[in-house]
Parts: sequence; structure tokens; C-alpha cells
Amino acid sequence: MFPIKKPHLLGLLPEALMNHIKILGETMTLTEARRVQAHILGNGHADFLLKHPIKKLLQKKLTEHFELQPLKILERIEDPTDKSVRYLFESYDQTLIEAVRIPLNKPGCFTICLSSQAGCAMACDFCATGRLGFKRNLEPWEIVAQFWQIRAEALGRVTGAVFMGQGEPFHNYENVIHAARILSSPSGCCVDAKKITISTVGLVPFIRRYTEENHPYRLIVSLTSAIPEKRAKLLPIASRWSLEELADAMKAYVAKGNDLITLAWVLIKGMNTDMDEVLALKKLMGDTPFKLNLIDVNDARADGFQRADDVERNNFFHMLQKLNVPIVRRYSVGNSRHSACGMLSGKRLKELHVIENSKMSS
Repeated sequence: MFPIKKPHLLGLLPEALMNHIKILGETMTLTEARRVQAHILGNGHADFLLKHPIKKLLQKKLTEHFELQPLKILERIEDPTDKSVRYLFESYDQTLIEAVRIPLNKPGCFTICLSSQAGCAMACDFCATGRLGFKRNLEPWEIVAQFWQIRAEALGRVTGAVFMGQGEPFHNYENVIHAARILSSPSGCCVDAKKITISTVGLVPFIRRYTEENHPYRLIVSLTSAIPEKRAKLLPIASRWSLEELADAMKAYVAKGNDLITLAWVLIKGMNTDMDEVLALKKLMGDTPFKLNLIDVNDARADGFQRADDVERNNFFHMLQKLNVPIVRRYSVGNSRHSACGMLSGKRLKELHVIENSKMSS
């Protein structure tokens, strides 16, 4: 594929497009820049045949000095049960990127789960992506391209985006916020900002920065355990900041008038589903209101963590009701195809490794 040497139009807001055009010695108005962005990002066109054309000289500059090449789609895997579709993309440098189109309860509506990094540095013990290791941050255009290309194939409306794919979004903070701005821009992808969710494993300084910058997107913190020693074992990054520091950052987010913060809790058999966890969670959050998302673990290893069975899950749910907080059971999509985040990339990398070894031995 192409080397990225020119600004990519999927990664630019109108003001940035105007500045690039100015550097090229031409003038583009804000209206013209918005028109170009709406044509490409809003309407999904990969050309410059605008309904209300801009000057031919500007179109020439766009064609010659800007990039609009999409990501290469290597695989599409549809789950026959839940009808989710997992995509494996390849970028210009052979970086593998995963994203998922997720059907919503409202027929004909979808949200898209986006990756923010190739691999992940957080090394969470129950996560397939974490076991891949960290490759690199994704550029804003690579994040937006996932949404742009999947939306083009959706037979219905894409109404939201969640940063819950590969990577820790706050480890790539600037690029993720930039991409979210493009997704929610009226001249961009036109996604309601409140339908964009950014998930973090709990990078305290960035939660505080996010709060101070007053971003409109929803925030989810992956907690999984409210017991310090247990959480640090499951999520190694948790040893960097105490649970009290994390709780203080979350409470400050809520106190500033944002929506209730959502805590994600990965249910692991025999690990984090007892009354000790409920009591620890109550003590941690105090009077601060929050929502709780429960999701089953999805570990690809034969010796990996196991899902709680129905009895264990239901017992834990009843214990949690003592907290009097909204609880949502979030279902992991793609289960029948065994395709949680990181699994497609891991499978592909193993195949390439086998091929390379075969070449070396022949």
C-alpha cells in the first residue's frame, strides 16, 4: 500500500484543511472546507464531485496534495448468531487494525467499535489484545477510516461509536480526541457526541485532563475489581495509581456536572463475583452515582479465565442490587466465531509467522 506522505482528508477538521491549503498558496473559505468534509466524511464519497462544486484549482490541489486512500480490508467475519461483523484492516505499513459493526436493539441501527492502537501496552491478563503487545498508536485518519469504511457497508444507520477495540484510548489521547471531534463534527461524520463512548482502563492523569477539557463524549472506566491487590493482578497498569486516586478522578468527573460515569466489570469465574467485591465497590465510590456494565470474559486461551456460569452471574447481580445503581448486562459480540478483539490480529500474525519460518527453513 501507499506510504503516507500527504495529509489524509479523513483526519482533518475544516480549519486544518484550510491551513494546509493556505500553505500551498491558495485560499479556501471555511464554507468550502466544510463542504469538502461533508461530501467525504458525512456523505461517504471518495471523490471531489461535490453537489455544490468548489473552484477547479482547489479541487486540483486536493487531488494532488492530499490523501484519501482507505484502509485495506483483509477479512470480514459475520457472527451468525448476533449478526455482528468484525473487520480486519491493514494500514499502509502492514499494521493490523480491528473494528466491529454491532447491531443495536433498534432494527437497522448499528454502532461501531473502534481500535485506537495496534496492540496494547496495558497487558491486562484476560485480554487477547494485551497479549499481542504494543505496536503503535493509530493516526486520527486510521481511526476515522474504520468508521467511514464500515458505515459505507452497513445496511442501515450507524448512530454511534465506541472506543473499546484494540488499545487503550487514553494512551493515544490526542489522536483519539481528534478522531472523536471528526466523528461528531456537523461537517464530519455527524455522530451525536453523546453516542460516542471512550473507554479507559484507568489512566488517572488523563481522566483528570479529560475532565478539565470538558469533552462531551461518554466515559467508561474498566474497573473489574474494587479490591486493590486483585485489580493490580488482572490489570497491571492499576499498580501505577491507587484505587483511591482513580476513585478521586472519577468523582471529580461526576462533580463537574458530567453524565454518570460508567464502570465496566469483566465477570471472571471465581475471581470477582462475590460479596467482598460489592462491599469494596460501595466503599470505593461512596455517594458518587455511577452506572455498572457487566460483561463476560472472553479469553482465547485454553488455560485462560473462564466465564461465570448462570448461577454465579445471577447471584452477583442480586448482590449488586444492594448498591442501588443502574446495572446493564453488556453482551460480547462475535462469540460464536471466537472473535473478540485481538483474536483476528493474533491469528493473522501467527499465520504470517508460520509462513516466514517455512520460507527460512526451505
